[in-house]
Amino acid sequence: MVFDEKAIIKMAKDYTCDKNPLFLSVLDTYMVQKCAINKIKEVLADNDELIIEKEYVKGRPNLCLNPAVKELPRHADSLTKTTAQLLNIIKALGHGTESKSDFDSFIEQ
Repeated sequence: MVFDEKAIIKMAKDYTCDKNPLFLSVLDTYMVQKCAINKIKEVLADNDELIIEKEYVKGRPNLCLNPAVKELPRHADSLTKTTAQLLNIIKALGHGTESKSDFDSFIEQ
């Protein structure tokens, strides 16, 4: 599950850790990963065919799967792990007015 960065930032503010350097560093990584995934999705959406031609020997094309197809799951997995890291930082370092059970219910959404 991947949250919108606005929801993560709001949660961090609620738990008073939105200015924590560790949180900000991981949030920056989150945003870069999300941007990379969006770019990969754009490439796949713009390219109607998932099969591309590569020419290894002059004049002899070979059919191959678009490399972006292979990259998307890897980046999505990294983004999911980074999201979990952000939520763990908020839970560990935050001092919110909400109870921990409220935090857990937000994660389960």
